[in-house]
Amino acid sequence: MSDLEIQPVRNRRQRRDFLELMYQLNAGRPLFVPPLRREHRREMDPRHNPFYEHAEAELFVAYRANKPVGRIAAIENRSHNQHWNDRIGFFGHYEAIDDPDVSRSLFTAAEDWLRERGLERMRGPTNPSMNANVGFLIDGFEHPPTIPMPYTQPFYPQHAEAYGFDPVMRVLVYGWNYSHYTPQYIDRWRRRIARLSQFVEQRSDIRIRGPRRDRVGEELQLIREICNESMQHNWGFVPLTDGEMHALRRELERIIDPDMFFLAEIDGRPEAVFVACPDYNELLALMNGRVLPFGWLSYLRHRRKIQKYVVYVYASTPRAEAMGAAAVLYRHYFDNCFRKGIMHCETSYVLEANTLMRNSIENLGAQLRKRYQLYEKPIAPVTT
Repeated sequence: MSDLEIQPVRNRRQRRDFLELMYQLNAGRPLFVPPLRREHRREMDPRHNPFYEHAEAELFVAYRANKPVGRIAAIENRSHNQHWNDRIGFFGHYEAIDDPDVSRSLFTAAEDWLRERGLERMRGPTNPSMNANVGFLIDGFEHPPTIPMPYTQPFYPQHAEAYGFDPVMRVLVYGWNYSHYTPQYIDRWRRRIARLSQFVEQRSDIRIRGPRRDRVGEELQLIREICNESMQHNWGFVPLTDGEMHALRRELERIIDPDMFFLAEIDGRPEAVFVACPDYNELLALMNGRVLPFGWLSYLRHRRKIQKYVVYVYASTPRAEAMGAAAVLYRHYFDNCFRKGIMHCETSYVLEANTLMRNSIENLGAQLRKRYQLYEKPIAPVTT
């Protein structure tokens, strides 16, 4: 008789086991960056995460001989299904040892929960949604993860495929690291970007401005409108709710560098937004998931020494994209990076199917760094 048991999270011990598994199973992986435990707890708590205003999740922990060996979340995202007129269920927050019985039992538990809600297909991983972090890493394990992206075990894709999942979408991460190049090469590259930006500006009425700090609410509403217009047809996109926008405001106020916040206006109307921030994973790697007792010292000592920046938000309307607003925004971004001595940058997620955005980034000299894979399968009917 197998000593493997899947338990839904119902008490404090099970919740602790669910939360701690990420840290336990990735301990010793040199490039894994443990998120702050406090933030991880809040992310999983419906009382603190506005995602759960329009979604439900069931958390499961796999135990073998009373020791936690895996976890999964089954997620019903009502906003996604209303927006797309769909019957998709999701899984996320997957962690497990490399054992086929454990992975199969976890996926089965999630699938059973989703089936009970009348959902027809199962997709993931989304942690917990496409507006957060997604996918199993399939390429780029040699690069450390940047916020807010996961660094998953290399055998997780095999777990999903063994259960019957098929690849459904890839998301990509691009990067630039000019610390490896000569000053002459960098100078030629910067002149090329400047010429491209000037060409765009000469043939269109694009103006770049920074944030109006005395009108934060209005600026965030502009971000929301631009994101909704630019991404409305993107695979898996769901508009942000009021609660999620409020949470985004708190997040941006904590992490962004005001020098890396740009709005592109066309004929006086904002039509593209660009927000970058330091890669705080460089600090989190030193803090080992804890603020106390010494994590805050690492933060204070190293926060001004971060060497990499991440594009946190980039969105543009179809009109701005067609005019080449990306070239102008990225020129301003790189100019500020070089002024600050930042030579290493990465993008946020780019859908593999978004060829227009991929071409824009590749034309700016970006190199493909990482690939993440999402999977999907039909939810099997009940057998009698």
